[in-house]
Amino acid sequence: MKTSILLISGLLTLIGLAGCQENERMLYEAKSAVYFNSPVEGDSLSYSFASGEKTEDVVNIPIRIIGASSKGTRSIAFDIDPASTAQAGVHYRDLPEVITLQPDSVNAYLPVTVLAEHLDNNQVSLILHLRGNENFDPGFPEHLSFKLNITDQLVKPTYWDIPLSLYYGSYSKAKHQLCIQIQGFDFPAEMDMNLINDFMSYGRLVYQALLKEPLWDEETQQWITADWSPL
Repeated sequence: MKTSILLISGLLTLIGLAGCQENERMLYEAKSAVYFNSPVEGDSLSYSFASGEKTEDVVNIPIRIIGASSKGTRSIAFDIDPASTAQAGVHYRDLPEVITLQPDSVNAYLPVTVLAEHLDNNQVSLILHLRGNENFDPGFPEHLSFKLNITDQLVKPTYWDIPLSLYYGSYSKAKHQLCIQIQGFDFPAEMDMNLINDFMSYGRLVYQALLKEPLWDEETQQWITADWSPL
């Protein structure tokens, strides 16, 4: 009886090991996948030329693969959605035909040179879709599209509520314009942790300016005052 139990137990172990090895083989041999790895909600980013500091800039859209890195370079394929209102050579340029994933890396960037000319106080959008190719399958369905908005209007930074509000208080376009005047630069499209100390210092300067002289906001028809406690 014990011998039968041992034989059955051994057989089940062998079957289990064989199943694990098959699963590991399938996982190892599975084709890698690709997706947009953007920290902004909805994979949508707005770049604004409202400050007037620049006439062009480069936006690097982050991409990540699901799978192992490789010793060689690999290409990532994408398409431009026909619904895009941004025009090549007018609102952007230097868009590569494919994205290159460097050796030993799981991260890549799609660089887009955005242009300030011909915006005419308007907003245009470049909509991109990742697609499969010989190197990669499409990854997470909800992260296969990315929308880049290009404008010369003021745009509320996606990270204003946290953490910028800790330094500058509640948002308004009038306060945003005041920030640019005092700082000498606009807030970057994405949060830059290296600027935290700068934000803290400039937030205090904005607070002191409003403490001396409140600002009239034409859009909201209200006075903007130093009604917060900057860090």
